[in-house]
Amino acid sequence: MQTIISLFHRVLDHEIFGYIMIGLLLRLVLMPYLTWPFDLGAYRSGLAYFLNGYDPYFFHASIYPPLVYFLTLPLFSIAYSFRFSFNSPTISDLIGGSSMGAVASSAVNPGFLVLWKLPLLCFDLLAGIVIYHFVKGMTVDPKAPKRLFLVWFFNPFTLAISYVHGSYDLLVAFFILLGVFLLYKGSYFSAGLSLGLGTLAKTAPILVALPLSIILLFRGSEGSLSVSALKAHARDFLRFTGGVGASLLPFALLFVEYSYLMYEGISKEISITGGLNQWFFAADPQKSYYVNQFIGTIQTAFFYYPLICVVVSLFFCKFLKFDQERVLFAATFFTFLIYFFLPITMQPQYLVWVLPLLIVISSLKRHFIWLLGLCSAAGLLFYLSIQSPLVFFYPLAMYTSLWRPEELVRYITVYSNIPGVFSRFLRQDLCTLFGGIGFVGLVTTTILLIQNLWVHKNDEAK
Repeated sequence: MQTIISLFHRVLDHEIFGYIMIGLLLRLVLMPYLTWPFDLGAYRSGLAYFLNGYDPYFFHASIYPPLVYFLTLPLFSIAYSFRFSFNSPTISDLIGGSSMGAVASSAVNPGFLVLWKLPLLCFDLLAGIVIYHFVKGMTVDPKAPKRLFLVWFFNPFTLAISYVHGSYDLLVAFFILLGVFLLYKGSYFSAGLSLGLGTLAKTAPILVALPLSIILLFRGSEGSLSVSALKAHARDFLRFTGGVGASLLPFALLFVEYSYLMYEGISKEISITGGLNQWFFAADPQKSYYVNQFIGTIQTAFFYYPLICVVVSLFFCKFLKFDQERVLFAATFFTFLIYFFLPITMQPQYLVWVLPLLIVISSLKRHFIWLLGLCSAAGLLFYLSIQSPLVFFYPLAMYTSLWRPEELVRYITVYSNIPGVFSRFLRQDLCTLFGGIGFVGLVTTTILLIQNLWVHKNDEAK
């Protein structure tokens, strides 16, 4: 009992405890009445099938990864057992907005949104704690762990993506971060386990795990290796890949079905409409038409991406001697590389995957914090420009007296029709602008990551 009391006091006295409480209160305010309305049908239909014991992938009821449903299943099972209602009322007056795709036809119950976002709150806090300990083990600056924890926990972009949008990309960010942290610590099986679990939340972590596994196996090939070193590398490789496999195996059937649906969806993708990578200018419909004439080539590049990763990894192993710090830079580099090969629109929420790693790196190289700020600002402003910030307020308008739905619809429709300078609509101009800024941030960060990898090599040569 005394040990529990002592532990409780240590938690209360911790330097980040007060900030955690403030952050949790802020998140609880955002959770019930704000959401991105256009994914709600997929959320609800997939959950309905899963709760009733059906495979949502078999019925093509969802394209969301299996881990999402296993996380939310207990929460919604309890809610349904207490007969909580999650009906979606229809918004009566669309005043022509739906023809432009500017107005949603329904809003989700605040209770649904709180339960949907609860796992995000847990993984958000866990990511902050991992960042704190990761930085603490890398720097002698006693203030850096707390400072960089706050950068993560109060980042407006992260808050918007998770608690306004309701996107589960934060899970991907956490598992990539945890996997790299464990890899940095030399816990290869646990690192693979984390990246494998992340793959059940979205396919990005497996695209990070692949080049890292190649690096673990072939690192040191720039010089002669002893037989014992080769055996050690092989053991590390097997532990890491074994961890990835162990996490995927229990969900193998669902994962295969989910992967097939993703492959089918990507192979049939017919439209890139801007985003924060090299296709930012395609937010303009005319330029989008030009880009999409080459959609087949873009898809092919993505399907060859694993091979590209292997080649780049082998190149790195040939010319770089990998230590713990360099593995961190390499993992961040390969996460960034995914953004350039995405065969679909580069949505702002995908930037969350790499933000924790950038925060950790900024404890070593402070200029990365400015690039973190640039990418976060570009992503947030792009996000708010798509259909104005008002598009997130449907639940607030439906379930409180603070706003009337008809009023909300009218303002969104007016914003959607404001003429642009270079494109037909202002929203397209804004998405092009902020997408372009985001692209500059991606390119600059990627170049600096490569530069830092080679700086270490030059230092060793001296």
